[in-house]
Amino acid sequence: MNAFNSHHRGLVIAAAVATAIFVIDCNVERNLAISVLYIVAVWIAYATHRRSVVLIAAAVCSLLTPLGWYLSPGDAGGIDAVWNRVLSLLAIWITAGLCWKALSLDAQRNTSNLLGEHLQQELKSEHHRFTEVQERCKLTIDAALDAVVMIDQNSQIIGWNKQAELTFGWARSEALGQSMAELIIPDRFREEYLRCLQRFEQDGDGTTMDQRMEMSALRRDGEEFPIELSIILLRCDDDHQFSVFIRDITEHKATLEELRKRDQQITTLLNSTAEGIYGIDLEGRCTFANTTCARLLGYDTPEELFGANMHQLIHHSRIDGTPYAQSDCQIYQAFRKNEGVHVDDEHFWRKDGTSFSVEYWSYPVHVEGALGGSVVTFVDTSDRKRREHLQTKRYEELEGRVALHDQELVAMRDRLDLALEGANVGLWDWDAVTDEVYFSKTAKTQLGYDAEMPWTHFRDWETRLHPDDHDEALQCVKKYFQERGEVYQSTFRLRCENGTYRWILSQGHGEFDESGKPLRLIGVHIDIHEQIENEKILEWLNGELSRTIDALHSSNIDLQQFAYVASHDLQTPLRAIANFAQFLQDDYAGKLDATADDYLQRIVQGAHRMQQLIRDLLGYSRVESRAAPFQPTSLNDAFQDALEMLSSSIAETGARVTRDELPTIQADKSQMSQLLTNLIGNAVKYHGDKPPEVHVWAETNDEFHTLFVRDNGIGISPQHHERVFEIFRRLHTQTAYPGTGIGLAVCRRIVNRHGGDISVKSQEGKGSTFVFTIPVNQPEVDEFDADNPDAISIGHDKALRDV
Repeated sequence: MNAFNSHHRGLVIAAAVATAIFVIDCNVERNLAISVLYIVAVWIAYATHRRSVVLIAAAVCSLLTPLGWYLSPGDAGGIDAVWNRVLSLLAIWITAGLCWKALSLDAQRNTSNLLGEHLQQELKSEHHRFTEVQERCKLTIDAALDAVVMIDQNSQIIGWNKQAELTFGWARSEALGQSMAELIIPDRFREEYLRCLQRFEQDGDGTTMDQRMEMSALRRDGEEFPIELSIILLRCDDDHQFSVFIRDITEHKATLEELRKRDQQITTLLNSTAEGIYGIDLEGRCTFANTTCARLLGYDTPEELFGANMHQLIHHSRIDGTPYAQSDCQIYQAFRKNEGVHVDDEHFWRKDGTSFSVEYWSYPVHVEGALGGSVVTFVDTSDRKRREHLQTKRYEELEGRVALHDQELVAMRDRLDLALEGANVGLWDWDAVTDEVYFSKTAKTQLGYDAEMPWTHFRDWETRLHPDDHDEALQCVKKYFQERGEVYQSTFRLRCENGTYRWILSQGHGEFDESGKPLRLIGVHIDIHEQIENEKILEWLNGELSRTIDALHSSNIDLQQFAYVASHDLQTPLRAIANFAQFLQDDYAGKLDATADDYLQRIVQGAHRMQQLIRDLLGYSRVESRAAPFQPTSLNDAFQDALEMLSSSIAETGARVTRDELPTIQADKSQMSQLLTNLIGNAVKYHGDKPPEVHVWAETNDEFHTLFVRDNGIGISPQHHERVFEIFRRLHTQTAYPGTGIGLAVCRRIVNRHGGDISVKSQEGKGSTFVFTIPVNQPEVDEFDADNPDAISIGHDKALRDV
């Protein structure tokens, strides 16, 4: 019974070990020589001392070896993987054979001591062969592509294959006996690694055993690199050790990172497109969607669409509300017929229940050669539909306009023909390549030739040029072709039918090839004979006019001098008359009769009025003769000067005179003060029952300063708006409003001298607003004096040059 239990227990252990090795073998790469460990299960079966158990174990391990090769990942056709399995099968059956032999020897030793020596030799021989097998296994492990490290229960290295030397840089002799934790495990993983081994030692926790783990390891030079690690526990009686399989996955990680970046780039590109894109499987369920697709369909994120039947979600009904069967949907034709589909006039439905017109493309998608679904790209065509509708409407309107314009063009062509004929304008078209020329009928008749006369060559024009104009006319054509100007223009005389010559203005436009060679010149002949003759007459008239202006200029100077001298010389006798008349009135007033007193009064008043007229006339003449050059002039200061000069009349009438901020302009300062004095003085003088109110303000633009003087006086009838600026023109009697009628004439002359204009806006009984302008940019004006004729002449000549 005990023997049976011992054999049964050995068989169970062998089966468990074989199963563990099979599980490990199925989860590691094919090119790892894990299957060679099946010899452990055979050796455990050998411990039962039953040859049948050994054969069963060998047979089971032989079956598990190719089965594990078939189920494990990796390249099934790799030479290393195939050789690993062949060597494993060889090791299993060699081990089984050795065990069989050993058991047979044991049996023979028990039955016959005579064969003991022979069996001992056989055992040695088998041991030698077993040693060879072990050596082959060692060589197989050394040839493995993974680093294989054997450690004992104290984490001391007891095995170190060639790949481990290449991977970590430590030689086998250097690594053996070293602590694996201190040799190749980084500091941050070392403590966890030791705790894992400690937990296994204490309670047998092997959760980290027989599993693939990713971590980092250290090379001899201190470089840290990523690895994939799996640990296999090997038990031997009461002792145990570990086989650690390590693979450098640096390139694998780099490949994964590159794939991640590419995937991220693809995702970014898909989400950056203006088109909605989604994929469906063969059942119509959404497998992916970009953000544009979710936005166009009214969803917050693409994840809301994943797994949903897209036809039922967005394509379930037609635009008129009738159901849209999935079997009729063109999107599914992509994988039903394995061909692309393009539809440009359908509708999708949004999450909120509204629809929009779309244009979509559906193309089949193949995965590893098999049809896996389709990818759909769509765009919202609502705006395009609206534009197309608007474009169609505009096109119809344009067709109507074109038809109308065609009619107008026909009418315009007829009118042009009539106009050319009526205006006596000839049309010509010269082919510069063939030298042929088309001349219209008018081009011939304007020279007196018959309209049907055959003019078809350049020579027909050239031979009719006036001899004096021939060379210049041809040179003008040649220069135009050389310079390729915008417009050809030339003036010359052509011979008429009756032998006379007429002046012709020729204008046209040329066409050139890519190299600049002239191809065509088309233009018109305009009869300017009368214009040339008129210009000659005009030139003579201008000469006569210039001489007349010069004479008038001299006369004006004489008149200005006369006005100044006359007004100046008249003041002396007039002053004597006024003084003696005043003496008579002072000495004899009341001593003569009433008639004599009235005569004396009239003499005094007449003399004073004559003095005022002479002073005003002198001031009027001095606007030009005693003018000062323009300089920066503050109109605020000129306004203040006017108020000081009018202070007595303002106080007497109780007038209120105000202003806004006024600009500084280029002007004659004294004349600006006189201008405002005259305008404000008139506003104060011609007032009604109410006290005068006068306001002055200005407006400025890029060209002019415009000033306004507004009052609440008696106003001016519109029919007198221009008359009030005439010299000596008065609208009221001397008794009602005393004055000479020169003030506004002086204002106009001052404004005109400054290059501006003056006018009045008024209605009788509603006050007046005088408006005058002064240019912003004033030309320089030199001072001249009527007492100095040369100065007057110089100033006048300069003014003429400015004009």
